[in-house]
Amino acid sequence: MRTALIDAAAKLFADRGPPESSVRDVAEAAGVNHGLVHRHFGSKDGLLRAVMQHLADEVAGAMGPVDPDEGLRAALAAGMRSTEAGDRHWRILSRLLLDGVDPGELQGGYPTLSRLLEAARRDPSLAGIGPDPETRVVVATVYAMGMLLFGPFARAALDLPDDRWTEIRRQCDRLIAASLMSGDAPGQG
Repeated sequence: MRTALIDAAAKLFADRGPPESSVRDVAEAAGVNHGLVHRHFGSKDGLLRAVMQHLADEVAGAMGPVDPDEGLRAALAAGMRSTEAGDRHWRILSRLLLDGVDPGELQGGYPTLSRLLEAARRDPSLAGIGPDPETRVVVATVYAMGMLLFGPFARAALDLPDDRWTEIRRQCDRLIAASLMSGDAPGQG
């Protein structure tokens, strides 16, 4: 029951946004009585936090197991894998941020960013060059969110067909990854 509610809410929240999705809508989509939302989560906000944590954990799980020697490049490659949970997580997070919601209130932990940060901190190829690990992770995160939010605008404005857009995305991903692995990552200077 709890899983069905989280799954239904994740889909609705990603498609419509949390403010536009009622507890009744979520319950109906899950095929249960709306009172179960309150029983399992206490409130719509409790459900939202459960959805965000669930999606964050799914994204982290999709990255695969952590290798103790994993460097930033490998962690970035794992983190860039597109998943349905990841897409939903970013869409919900983006909507909430645009609505002025404090992101610190949305989840209890941030496993993907924590993994990227740990990889950046222990990566011997980055020792003593360029930006600090936190800066590298911030750049990677805002790039990914920016591409999600504004990539469709750039694609439409430039009238890019599917195959060209796919290639441009690959080039952008490679460019940002290469800059994060060098001593001159964006944001320096």
